[in-house]
Amino acid sequence: MKNIEALYISYDEIVTEFTEEKIKSRYAHLYQEFSDFLTIYSLGEKLRIDEIALTHAILDYFTDISRLKKLHNIKNVNEIKVCAYQSYWLLRRHPLQIVNNTDLEEKVVFANEKFVFSKIAQHLIGSHLNDEITEEHQKSVISFLDMLYYYLKFRDCSPQVLEMFIVAFKAGEIVGSNYKNKE
Repeated sequence: MKNIEALYISYDEIVTEFTEEKIKSRYAHLYQEFSDFLTIYSLGEKLRIDEIALTHAILDYFTDISRLKKLHNIKNVNEIKVCAYQSYWLLRRHPLQIVNNTDLEEKVVFANEKFVFSKIAQHLIGSHLNDEITEEHQKSVISFLDMLYYYLKFRDCSPQVLEMFIVAFKAGEIVGSNYKNKE
């Protein structure tokens, strides 16, 4: 049992496998996205980015990706797994921390969930922002995203569940586009 702590705290092998540069780059990118998020939602006085929690989220993400690659004997993981596993660890580690708790409104209490939601939503619909969609399709997408946000706030998430949300959305896109083409 003495070795179990070292197994979950030492990231030396992960740094060697993915390189310090790649890990620092991911950190800088996410830190900037968190900073932008705080600015956009005017939360800079109520929340702060906990650098240690963010670092552990990133290292835990890379640890999971390493295990996946070894388990499935693959060189690279797909973008869906990247989004799902990174989202999971950001939810788990909660890098956004409340510093001013006089106003515990939803956007403060669920800031980490909102951030992860925005990242997943961007992944899902980012390339379709200028597409014309029917009102019915728009309602379906909004309903799906509402369910995702609800799930992030009130349910236990796993990377696999987040991956399934993303795959389900993409499957719905394919079915919807095939349905429109047959009309």
